[in-house]
Amino acid sequence: MKLKKMLEKVRSNPVYIKAAALFILSVILFICVYIWDNSRTLKTGRNGQKVLERSENAGEKEKQELKVKAGGTEESVNITVSGKAYSTEELREKFEKAADELEKIILGENDSLDDVRRDLNLVNEILDTGITVSWELDNYDVMDIRGKIRQEKLVQDGTLIRLTAVLMYEDEKAYREFYARILPPHMSRSEKLISKINEYVLQSDEDTKTEDYLPLPDKVDGVEIEWEYPVSTRAFAILILGAGGACMVCVSDRQRKKEEEKRKKYQMKTDYPQIINKFNLYLGAGMTVRRAWFCIVRDYEKKKSKTGKRQAYEEMIYTMHQIQSGAAEGEAYEKFGSRCGISIYRKFGTLLSQNLRKGSKGLSAMLGREAEEAFEERVNRAKKSGEEAGTKLMIPMFMMLSIVFVIVIVPAFFSIQI
Repeated sequence: MKLKKMLEKVRSNPVYIKAAALFILSVILFICVYIWDNSRTLKTGRNGQKVLERSENAGEKEKQELKVKAGGTEESVNITVSGKAYSTEELREKFEKAADELEKIILGENDSLDDVRRDLNLVNEILDTGITVSWELDNYDVMDIRGKIRQEKLVQDGTLIRLTAVLMYEDEKAYREFYARILPPHMSRSEKLISKINEYVLQSDEDTKTEDYLPLPDKVDGVEIEWEYPVSTRAFAILILGAGGACMVCVSDRQRKKEEEKRKKYQMKTDYPQIINKFNLYLGAGMTVRRAWFCIVRDYEKKKSKTGKRQAYEEMIYTMHQIQSGAAEGEAYEKFGSRCGISIYRKFGTLLSQNLRKGSKGLSAMLGREAEEAFEERVNRAKKSGEEAGTKLMIPMFMMLSIVFVIVIVPAFFSIQI
């Protein structure tokens, strides 16, 4: 019966279903990985001994972890298995095959060694063979040991160079020679013209080193040439930066004003319960509304140097000066609420204005209820601020949690032997 109730409870809550599905999936993955990792068995050789298979790559060394049981002792040991070495005949065949393959590899983006116009790919090893390669050139003026062509040394008819590849496997060596004709790259008509202009300028610079000026050619190969400084565009960067900066200033100023307005309203809402309580206290002591208002303002002016500027009290000072200047008291209170721009202050100003017209009977009780509501609102606002602060802390907490997951899970995955 209890089991039935438990199953009904699980079915009615989707969270339990998701949790159960996740657990079942983890169990299935655990079984698959466990079987995969532990399904390997050692092979048996001709004489009945256990054997480890060597890699076909002669230059590769593989580490394998095995469990050894001997004389009541059980230990894990790491054994290094070298790749299968070549016999003399196999090595000769490998060298021949590697040399034939090397001729295709070194071409790179060229079509043949008779027409080399781009860098050669002089590799240092032939993959999956364990054979390394070193190179010797009979002419390092047009090409370096890495196969990079020196463009400045090329001639139009091309330069024939001999490349000697030294193929090495352990202590064995084999030599293979290749001949390549290095030619200048194919150029368009405009590229050829620019090349000749550069040659002319270099020669002119060499011939006029003792003079104050470098003469530029007016004509090359019958083509007239005009010279001028290129248009500099760095001024646009200043314009873009200035425009971006101006936009940022406008946006930041608008944002600053919004934040300042938000801060003022929050401050005014925070001060409201205190103002109401003081007002109610002075009314209870027998003061008039006007006298209570002036007392609150003067008390604020005395403490202003310590407490700092408070917007709600500043608006009360302005209202006091209006009343002292002869403005209608009720109207001044209503304008006070409108200037504050917050519903509770508008309500407060309207309440004072109405009670001046109808009489102050019951005003103290209404202000008492208003003070209670304001205090409750302040408590709720404090709770909300605490929740917002907690929400803001969630981002760094999730970042730290992600880092912890990476630190824990990544090494675990790398330790899995496939």
